[in-house]
Amino acid sequence: MPIENIFATPIYYTVIDNRENIQREISDCINQLEFKINSTWGNTHYLSDISFRENIIVDRKLNFLQQEIEKHVFEYCRQIKSSIKNFKIYGSWISLFNKGNYGHIHNHGYSDISGVYYFQTTEDDGKLFFTSPVPTLESSYVYQQLGNRWEHKPMEGKLLLFPGWINHGIETNQTDNSRISLSFNIMFDKN
Repeated sequence: MPIENIFATPIYYTVIDNRENIQREISDCINQLEFKINSTWGNTHYLSDISFRENIIVDRKLNFLQQEIEKHVFEYCRQIKSSIKNFKIYGSWISLFNKGNYGHIHNHGYSDISGVYYFQTTEDDGKLFFTSPVPTLESSYVYQQLGNRWEHKPMEGKLLLFPGWINHGIETNQTDNSRISLSFNIMFDKN
């Protein structure tokens, strides 16, 4: 008898082909930024814009990255059998995680798709993790082995796309290296 995995949460990831140009344009952008801590969250990590009003991809013309994101959003939608075609990146920012920094559990509920691009990482400086949208799984002896958390190891040049509503966080960076990632939110045209 077959098993149907219903209510799946599609997480898409790929390593970007055009990484050299993307890395260069992000590096140029980072050199112009002053990272700050959002004191509302405590000293968890540094952000390029603590108000989340800037759309760093669009405002700073990170065109190579934007083209790659668009290409992979179309592929993600194709794989989940969504026919939606018109969308825009409406918010994006860069996060810096030094030793002892982490990302608290949160979601981007207003976003149709959220994503992250890993600019700089040692791959051991804090995994991204998602918590189950079905937290009651762990209350069942039969289903608890399916897990309440899924971890994803960062890698330079990797792009990850996921539903904006899923709760996620970043483990504490316990290395002496800084991890830098660029996150973004996408909204689809509802017309």
